[in-house]
Amino acid sequence: MMNSKFYILILLFSIFLTSCIGVKDLKYLQPSDNIQLNQYGLIPVSYENYRVKKDDILTMVLITTDENASKFLTSENTEVFKNATGSSMSRLKSGGLPVDPDGFISIYGLGEFYVYGLTLSEITNLVQTKLNQVLYNEGKAEVRINLGTIKYYMVGEVSSPGEKTEDSNRLDLLQAIAKAGDLTRYADRRHIRIIREYPEGKKNIVLDITRDDIMNSPYYYLQPGDQIIIDPLKEKISGLGGGTTIGDVTQFMSLGMSAITTYLFFKNL
Repeated sequence: MMNSKFYILILLFSIFLTSCIGVKDLKYLQPSDNIQLNQYGLIPVSYENYRVKKDDILTMVLITTDENASKFLTSENTEVFKNATGSSMSRLKSGGLPVDPDGFISIYGLGEFYVYGLTLSEITNLVQTKLNQVLYNEGKAEVRINLGTIKYYMVGEVSSPGEKTEDSNRLDLLQAIAKAGDLTRYADRRHIRIIREYPEGKKNIVLDITRDDIMNSPYYYLQPGDQIIIDPLKEKISGLGGGTTIGDVTQFMSLGMSAITTYLFFKNL
């Protein structure tokens, strides 16, 4: 009888251990031996050059002291939001450069440019070359093309899922998680998936946010259109999971009683 009780306790204890979520599964950016530092002991910034997609909204800034060049500083061409009302997205749509379904942007006074699949640097060079031709003198004006906003999507084990918009041209994964109210305690932080679209197709990227060497990854910085999928840990899928809520305690006790009842049933056969 003593041996039977001992085996039952071992069984229940094993179930309890396998159902717990460890601290290492929850902590962000834990030290890793694989992290790469530069000569100054800092983590170098590494990110993919973004290639423009259809329906993106770009912004153009023109720096000049030339009177003729200044005529291009119109609300059709630049990110001037003076006296604008409404959301930042509506202001960008009226003051930015939308990429049409055919992959073109239209700049007043300069014409149309095919930008689909090009980097921001390549687009800047295209526009700068045309601007120099129009002004008949290189160096009179400098143009800068950039992203107007980053729109991305978060689903799964996150406090506030849905479509997100960042009025900036750079956003990393940890910032995106913070803006969504953090991940739930059941989130699989070791296998965060990002679905990223390229002109050639889509790519499924898997990142581990529990390791600090994720900051070396070129995928750590988000791009417009990224779909971030936060899958649940296996403990939630199986109906188990570490925690201190009454529901977790009740669930564990119920599981233990079921094990004891099963054992007594077969013992009395």
